[in-house]
Amino acid sequence: MCQARVYGQREGHEQLIMEDVALIEVDGDVCTMATLFGEEKRVKGRIVRIDLLKHRVVLEEVQDV
Repeated sequence: MCQARVYGQREGHEQLIMEDVALIEVDGDVCTMATLFGEEKRVKGRIVRIDLLKHRVVLEEVQDV
């Protein structure tokens, strides 16, 4: 499968936000992530790195919405 893990980055540290993410929609500074099973999570932040080989997405300055 090709789902990704999304991490939040703050002050140089990364913390896992969500696993098995199949979709990320960006609306301004809000990222909405969803799994194949419809689980959703919205966070405030911006994408700073996407590593497709490692299935990782990193968001900076993450806050729950």
